[in-house]
Amino acid sequence: MTVKYAPFKARLVMGSPFELKVTDHEGKPQPDENKHHWFMAFAVPKGPTWDAIWATMYNEAAGDSKCTAALCGQAGFNWKIEDCDAPEDPTKLGTESRPAGHWLIKFTRYKAMGPVTLIDGNKQPIINKSAVKKGDWFWVVASTKFNGAATVKTNAGMYQNVEGLMFAEAGIEIVSEGAFNADTEFAGIQGGVVVNGGTSQEGAPVAAKPPVTHTPPPVVAAAVTPPPPAHDLVTPPPVVVPVVQKFEYNGNVLTKTEWLAMPGWTESMVDQHCKLVA
Repeated sequence: MTVKYAPFKARLVMGSPFELKVTDHEGKPQPDENKHHWFMAFAVPKGPTWDAIWATMYNEAAGDSKCTAALCGQAGFNWKIEDCDAPEDPTKLGTESRPAGHWLIKFTRYKAMGPVTLIDGNKQPIINKSAVKKGDWFWVVASTKFNGAATVKTNAGMYQNVEGLMFAEAGIEIVSEGAFNADTEFAGIQGGVVVNGGTSQEGAPVAAKPPVTHTPPPVVAAAVTPPPPAHDLVTPPPVVVPVVQKFEYNGNVLTKTEWLAMPGWTESMVDQHCKLVA
């Protein structure tokens, strides 16, 4: 039977909810549309969250009369998970797609099931491909089921199916292995600002850059002889300038109103992740 995991927060490190794979494992065109699918792998921090995920899938496998603990306990049983600290391919140790201290869980969703539901924190659909990226964090709703194969040699294992994703927060983008990543390569280095050097795509969960302002030259007023002071002159009350609080996150400083205007941001996220700077 199919059993659902409790919703969990994880980081997308492989695949995409938008990219339908139409090739086979060798990269050749797959003529059978029933095998076209979406693939996504999420990194889950080791600890209570992962322990609950593992317990759910193990109990489902061991409790299935067609599987049992005897089969799922064998080496080679295909759980579709991977320990990032001991990857299947040792050359992948320490790579961005296998962050230390995490487990990977790999999901496949076939075309016949339709695209995965993808929403933001306001429960609104995300349809802009540029709005999310590998490296971002999501709340994941998923399920698992024994695949019915009788032996490890015939690929006995678990189906891992992702059903819904809700954007949680932006993370450092993960690019293809070996490709240049400006965020990591220039980490800790402050560069100069180029006005209008680039624009962000509408809907992307990135912090808006404050506009560049220029101080106008002082205006020199013509000399005017002040009138004599009035005997009944009343000193005006001091002008109270409202204080606008600003919050910093990932190097961007914005007001709370500006943060809440960003896709996926809520007031609780501002309070939790941003630092009050003014």
